[in-house]
Amino acid sequence: MDKKQLLFLEEEGYVVDRVNEILAAFPQFEVTRLADAKEARALLKEKAFDVVITAIYLRGASGLELSFTAREKNKDACVIILTGLDNADLAAKAVAEGAFDFIIKPPGIERLTNILKIITLVRGLALPEDGAHKS
Repeated sequence: MDKKQLLFLEEEGYVVDRVNEILAAFPQFEVTRLADAKEARALLKEKAFDVVITAIYLRGASGLELSFTAREKNKDACVIILTGLDNADLAAKAVAEGAFDFIIKPPGIERLTNILKIITLVRGLALPEDGAHKS
């Protein structure tokens, strides 16, 4: 089975570490990690991702712009915005404009596990269960 493509865009080290720990529990995703907005913009124009986890701000780009670019390439891309409390209104606006959800960092990062579980179920991105083919 082909792995699903997940793009993770974040600059803050502690957030990167925590999210990487969470993503380790989701082997169905092939994870690409970037902290550079220019690289992210170029990659999103050439490659479709199933899931994009992005900071609301990266140096040189906004998560809203990157969310839009991701969904231009794959209209079904699930975009999850990571934001500080001070930008929660902006993140809510991103959801209104098509992002899947947003998470307030750092306290809300644990929610990412549940959001990824929901996405994998709703979008059919889960790995087949072991023994699912046995009758």
